[in-house]
Amino acid sequence: MRTEEVDVVVAGGGTAGVIAGLAAARNGARTLLVERQRCLGGQFTAGSQGAWVGFSDKKNRIVNGIAWELRDLLRERNAIVEADPETDVCFLYDPEVAKVVLNEMLGREPLLKTYFNTSVIDVLKDGDAVVGVVIQSEMEQVEVRSKVVIDSSGDAGVAAKAGVPFEIRAKKDIQPMTLIGRMAGVDMDRVKQYYEENPPVHDHHVPPAWRDYKTFPGFMHYGLRDELENAELPEHLEYLRNWLAIFTSTPNPGEVTINCSGAIEAHSIAGFEDRARQEIVSQSCLYDVAEAMRRYVPGFENAYLSVIASQLGVRESRRVIGDYKLTLDDFRAAREFDDSIGRGAMPAGAHTPDGVTMTVYDLPAGKSMAIPYRCMLPKGTDGLLIAGRCVSYEPPVANCIRNMAQCMVMGQAVGTAAALAVEHGTTPREVDIPLLQATLREQGAIL
Repeated sequence: MRTEEVDVVVAGGGTAGVIAGLAAARNGARTLLVERQRCLGGQFTAGSQGAWVGFSDKKNRIVNGIAWELRDLLRERNAIVEADPETDVCFLYDPEVAKVVLNEMLGREPLLKTYFNTSVIDVLKDGDAVVGVVIQSEMEQVEVRSKVVIDSSGDAGVAAKAGVPFEIRAKKDIQPMTLIGRMAGVDMDRVKQYYEENPPVHDHHVPPAWRDYKTFPGFMHYGLRDELENAELPEHLEYLRNWLAIFTSTPNPGEVTINCSGAIEAHSIAGFEDRARQEIVSQSCLYDVAEAMRRYVPGFENAYLSVIASQLGVRESRRVIGDYKLTLDDFRAAREFDDSIGRGAMPAGAHTPDGVTMTVYDLPAGKSMAIPYRCMLPKGTDGLLIAGRCVSYEPPVANCIRNMAQCMVMGQAVGTAAALAVEHGTTPREVDIPLLQATLREQGAIL
């Protein structure tokens, strides 16, 4: 087996990992970014999310740094829609353009190398310290030795292989997955006219977690209960009467993104048969929603499903046990932490496991929760940092910390921390917090 040596390995080039790789390289670390798919960005791109949530506390913008740099680059290409960047609940963007922009950003970093279509299959340890990973492409296995490993795999796959303790809720309690798609050929003028003339009674036009935000870019609508209430549905569509579905416009004319519940009572770390079922069920749900839109929503008569995302949207999986676990009390108190590396303000809570709605805990306008560095340090293990939805928090905090903007914030923090650990010959746990915070602020982060 061939061996490589770098300073930092980033396992997973998704929403958190791609930013972690950029941050580590920009701060002077020889960095390898390993991604199992053919593009970077995870849910931001391959997941076809389209709605970039988590930038505002309803009054002020709370995210800057590399995430905002990415926003500016998308804006230059007319690939983003925004109303008021300070108070928007989200930005609507083009995931296909985002794939190209991310590649260009990484291509400008001489210390950053990226392997696509490559998986982490094992972890190298020296006592309680992670010292590298074993990666595999279709044709080759490579042992990669490093000073720091960042697990941004979403499912905490590296941490689990390293023996890090983690939590995962029972299938009956876990948030549902989703599979996002896009429909083209939509008559948006007719759609908007229909909803102006028929304002929703049962469903607000936006999801529960978004209702107190002042500004919304583009067109958004939530649910199909009003549209289907008096419709004679074929049997295979009956379940959609109460199914969670969110519809948003995109930067492209005549195009709408569909975000709907897919597989329920399912673990993304399940075995072969279960995972196959999740994919099939989720794709069927998306196709059913598109059919219902064509049948029952004016303006969609000639629309067609043009994109089915190339990865499932997993809201919840393993959460590592970290040096600190964020709690719902922390969120409700808008708590500050001495080791803050960023902020979150989207309403906490979770999608209900039946795939119907959300449980929401909100903050007043202008309030946000600090995100402590310690929740990204896995308990009992050195040489390893965690970023993304698998960091250490109580389940009710999920919808505040798992948003793509917050994943990017965490990615910038752990990438920077990893580079500082390498530079100063220490471990991520022993990184000087005031130095980390000062470095993040110099690079535009809001702490």
